[in-house]
Parts: sequence; C-alpha cells; structure tokens
Amino acid sequence: MAYVDVPKDLTNIKTKFIGNFTKRQCVCFGLGILVGFPGYFIARGAIGTTAAFYVLIALMAPFFLFGIVEKDGLPLEIYMLNFIRHTLAYPQIRVERSENIYEYYDEKRKQEIQMKTQQRAGKRGGKRPHGRQKK
Repeated sequence: MAYVDVPKDLTNIKTKFIGNFTKRQCVCFGLGILVGFPGYFIARGAIGTTAAFYVLIALMAPFFLFGIVEKDGLPLEIYMLNFIRHTLAYPQIRVERSENIYEYYDEKRKQEIQMKTQQRAGKRGGKRPHGRQKK
C-alpha cells in the first residue's frame, strides 16, 4: 500500500509556478536577468569580459537574494525593513512612563469647586462675610 507523508503545518507549503520555483522567485529572477545581461553587454565592450562578468554578478545578486532568502517566514525585504526599524528608528532603551489619570480628575474637581465658590459669591450680592453689612 502507498504511503504519503502529510505535513502537520500547511502554512509552510508554497505553490509552485514553474518547475520548483514560486511566482515570487520567477519574478525576482526575471528582473535580475533583465537588469544583469544588458549591464554585462554594455560593460564587456568597455572593461573586458572578466570584469563585465563581475558586474553581471553584482547586478543580479540582489534580485536573486530577494527571490530566495526567507528568514523567520518573512521575505528578505520585510525582514530588512523590520531590522532597520528596530536598530535605527526606534530607541533601544525604553523609558517607562506612566500617566496619573487621577491628576486630571483632581484638577477638574478643583476647577469645579472654584466655579461653585464664585457662583455663591455672585448670589450673595456682595454681602460681607460673617453677616456684617454696611449701614
């Protein structure tokens, strides 16, 4: 009887597009070829075949890396973006700050008390404290 292994985690399985390559890899390789070969033919006339071959490799390598490399399930460009954000954009030492919400309510309560005392003074009509009035 035939036996087929079925992986438990199906999120790691990627659909193949051409041969053993995914669509993403085919696009990256195609872009690498479109950039690399014209660069090779242009450089070959100016600097020679061997040096032009190194130019070809230098032009195609980033596209191939972006097509192949995955780290922690993330494509290379997203991983690099996260790495740059973590190291450069965000502070390495986080200062713990807390907000005391009771200060806001305390200030609000003080303002309410102050307004009530002003309203009471206005209702008295300018009466003097302790019941003394002008004669």
